[in-house]
Amino acid sequence: MQYMEVTNKSVQEVIDSLKEVAPRYKYGIQHIHNVKETLKSKGIELENECQIVDICNPIVAQKFLSEDMSLSIIMPCKISVYTQDGETMIAMNSLVQLVDDINPDLIELAQETQETLLEIIDEVK
Repeated sequence: MQYMEVTNKSVQEVIDSLKEVAPRYKYGIQHIHNVKETLKSKGIELENECQIVDICNPIVAQKFLSEDMSLSIIMPCKISVYTQDGETMIAMNSLVQLVDDINPDLIELAQETQETLLEIIDEVK
């Protein structure tokens, strides 16, 4: 399952908002992958803007990893901001589904984390 929101902001405006809003929720931006720029540096043109944000709360990460190190394959959480058909989209995979596939015992923590990430998305849109 994916969560998708349409915004009137540009991709860069959303990214800038994420940088401001995430720390208020005790989340940090670990890295921003500018896919269009990366591809351009390789000689490949991508029509749409696309930036993928690695976002993480270290306390939540420690809780997940202390229970099951294999959860590291889905970390950090990713929020994608891109343009499609003239609109700016903010998207995220369901953390609950990802965690459920690996360790169903941690669904409650996944749900709490996902709710916070959706609050962040709602605030930046």
